[in-house]
Formats: sequence, structure tokens, C-alpha cells
Amino acid sequence: MDEQKEQDRIRRRAYEIWEREGSPEGRAEEFWEQAIASISAEDAQGVTTSNAAADGPERPESTSK
Repeated sequence: MDEQKEQDRIRRRAYEIWEREGSPEGRAEEFWEQAIASISAEDAQGVTTSNAAADGPERPESTSK
């Protein structure tokens, strides 16, 4: 993955964490580090989240026909 794409991925993840934590001010570095750790752990497990993160939360499958 090129450097720009990796930085964008970290930026998106840090933003997600920031929102989840209630959008506090002054904790950008903390969220950035959490994003790096989260992505590193996923990469180590072979998990890719580029599509999942872009699509948002998973939707339950419809059982109606």
C-alpha cells in the first residue's frame, strides 16, 4: 500500500475513534496512535477494512421474500 493511502486509512480510523469518543478536543494524537495500533493489529491478522470502513456498518440480511 502506498504511503498516501496508508495515511488516509489512519486518518479515517482516527476520525471514527474521535466520533465514537464524543468528539473531544485536544486528543488528536491519542486517537491517531489508537488508529495506528488498530490498523496494525488488523494487518497482522490479515483483515482488510478498506471496503468495510467505506461502506459503514454492516446491515443485517433481509429474511423477507
